[in-house]
Amino acid sequence: MENIISFKSFLSPSFIQLSDSYLDQKELFSNINSVMLEHDYIEKSYLDNVIEREEKYPTGLVTPLLNIAIPHTDPIHIKKPFIFITKLQKPLSFGAMGTDDVKIDVNWIFSLGVTHAETQLILLQELISLFSKEDKVKTLISLNNEKDIYDFFINFK
Repeated sequence: MENIISFKSFLSPSFIQLSDSYLDQKELFSNINSVMLEHDYIEKSYLDNVIEREEKYPTGLVTPLLNIAIPHTDPIHIKKPFIFITKLQKPLSFGAMGTDDVKIDVNWIFSLGVTHAETQLILLQELISLFSKEDKVKTLISLNNEKDIYDFFINFK
């Protein structure tokens, strides 16, 4: 049996931000932390833990058409599951997944908040699957508003 998760149960138009620009990861994560605390999706421990985890286990990923990052932390810091999508105006440097010293500039960030560890793996697989489909990625890149990006993900498959 195939494990497929609908993005719809993790998304909200309120958790999609476009054309943002940040000086560094800490500023990005602080912004996400503020929004998610306001909506009561995370514990107060989220910010420190997502920063620490990203330092130890970088999540930058080079895909054929764009570079992405998929930061996340342990389920203990998450109250309700979410995907927070940030499309950057100016790329931000992230460590490349599976490396200690390779940096890449990313354009899109998909911050995952999951309440069960097994869900995290399935979501990562779904996102990586999406980014292997050139036509879908071209469509995503062309989208310029929160509603269109939200619709893209909830209708993906």
